Amino acid sequence: MIRIDRLEYRPILSEICAELDPGQVVGLVGPNGAGKTTLLRAMAGLLRPTQGAVHVLGEPIHAREPRWRARRVAYLPQFLPEEIPFAVREFVEMGRYSHHPSGALDASDRRHVNEALDAMGLVQLQDVPLAHLSGGERQRAAIARCLAQGAPILLLDEPIASLDIHYQLDILQRLRSFAADGRLVVIAIHHLELAMSYCDRTLCLDGGRLAADGPPERVFTPELLQRVFRVDARPFRDPHTGALRLSFSAALPSIPE
Repeated sequence: MIRIDRLEYRPILSEICAELDPGQVVGLVGPNGAGKTTLLRAMAGLLRPTQGAVHVLGEPIHAREPRWRARRVAYLPQFLPEEIPFAVREFVEMGRYSHHPSGALDASDRRHVNEALDAMGLVQLQDVPLAHLSGGERQRAAIARCLAQGAPILLLDEPIASLDIHYQLDILQRLRSFAADGRLVVIAIHHLELAMSYCDRTLCLDGGRLAADGPPERVFTPELLQRVFRVDARPFRDPHTGALRLSFSAALPSIPE
């Protein structure tokens, strides 16, 4: 569904190669400044590569017009404007503007909006101004707008950042269900344990390069955690749930510049 072919965006990304398939939650992990946001923006067609290309459904996405991109890829940035003067439903309806730029929505558009509101548990809040929502509710509204686009690919930059654990788990569980329905879901995520639990695959970036790619249990080795994240940590199997967990012992000294 997405093919990243020797992608470079100098000086941030270098020689990124990967093929991402539908039906998966793919986690982008790495320390601050590793290039996660830049890679997501390149996959969304918002950045023109210095070299290489990102192909979406066989097409070089940066060469296509915005409406074409929006019908195939829904991108959620890490930060939204603080003041969005719309009710939840109005905000979610904006996801249909790539289909009807005039804003005159038809029955099919309203069905997509209704399904997105329902999928994110927002039907009861659809008439509430975004300014009155909690942080978790606001993030669910932002994801609902992405869903309303009807795009088969969701690219989400830190969708659970700054949320309490209830909303973190709620959103990740919903994202897994969207992948199970056949979408490709790519998320930048800092919480390594949640990446282990909810991602089918992880791409680990370090200094703009791909340091590891594979299932979380193969990526999060003690050696990689030490080299990339500068922590002494080891994965283990939770005896109660059977889930993989990480045991963090200590932060390691930073490597001198």
